Amino acid sequence: MSFSQEQLTSKLNALDETQESIVSASKWLLSQYKEASQVAQCWRQFILKSSTNTRRKLLAIYLANDVIQQSKHKRVGEFGTAFGAIMPEVLGKVYPEFTQELQRKVKRVVDIWRERQVFSDSVFKELYPQLKQSKRPTEPRALPLDIAPEIKRLVEVFAKLTKCQSSTFAAKTRFDTSLEALDPNSVVYLENYKTVQKVGQAAKDSLDKSVSYRKQAIKELQIMLNFQEEQMKQDQSLISEIDQVLISKDPASATSDPLGETDLLPTYEASDGSDSDSDRSIGGEGEPPRKRQSLGTDSNELKRAKTETGTIDEVRTEEYETEAYEPTPAEVAANSSLAVTSSIQDLLSKLAN
Repeated sequence: MSFSQEQLTSKLNALDETQESIVSASKWLLSQYKEASQVAQCWRQFILKSSTNTRRKLLAIYLANDVIQQSKHKRVGEFGTAFGAIMPEVLGKVYPEFTQELQRKVKRVVDIWRERQVFSDSVFKELYPQLKQSKRPTEPRALPLDIAPEIKRLVEVFAKLTKCQSSTFAAKTRFDTSLEALDPNSVVYLENYKTVQKVGQAAKDSLDKSVSYRKQAIKELQIMLNFQEEQMKQDQSLISEIDQVLISKDPASATSDPLGETDLLPTYEASDGSDSDSDRSIGGEGEPPRKRQSLGTDSNELKRAKTETGTIDEVRTEEYETEAYEPTPAEVAANSSLAVTSSIQDLLSKLAN
């Protein structure tokens, strides 16, 4: 049977702590001794993936241990050479990730390798220093006490999902294996098919549980997303509010008077303080008040009028009366004749003199 990287990955995901599971996968790998280098590289990629949890990484090391020791016993040196070339690098990266208990198990495996000389001395010189670079605390860190409740729920869901994932891979692998062994020409084909059905149903149940956890995780993530979007809108609203307050309090904006508020201020006329100035209307009750002439336009004339008559009020009164009086045509004609008569009399008087 030719080597398949997907099949090796499937077997690594299906491993459990039993000796039977390790030995079964090891026998298959030993049959691939001609592809030992490719097997080792595939094993390396699997164990260094960030998505591979520490439990499955430890099981992969157990599998490599069995393959390396069995190959030495059977005088198949290809696996010792292939795994010896990558083992210092791999353990140097994964060993710090393990808890103290898992580190003790890994170190015990390495000590067995040294006792049985499965690798060369040069490999062990590179290998042991990697086991002294661990900076992992004795116990895994717990979540902070003040962590948000939605984060706690999400962590719990992902913990369940991770735990379920390993059993799901194992169930699917058992189904694939039993399906491959199913022989339609066998006299017990019907019994074997029923067994495959049971294995398939177990795999489906495990996958259904995984789907349920994933739906729950998506729901929790959507709640967190909606909450963060709402909080972002509130923050943006507060930013706009702060900007408006700063603009309204800006001294430069107040002196420049951008809204033209000075044009809205009322103008006042000069007054002597009497109520008659503010309430006076010309023409009697029922008539609209006549328009006043602005005192500010002819200030020089008012000054001269004040000098001649004595008070500004008198001048203002004369102005109002002059503006208010509108002579009829007959009066205009009479005034014109009187003016002519007066002029003639003045002329005769001057001739007489």
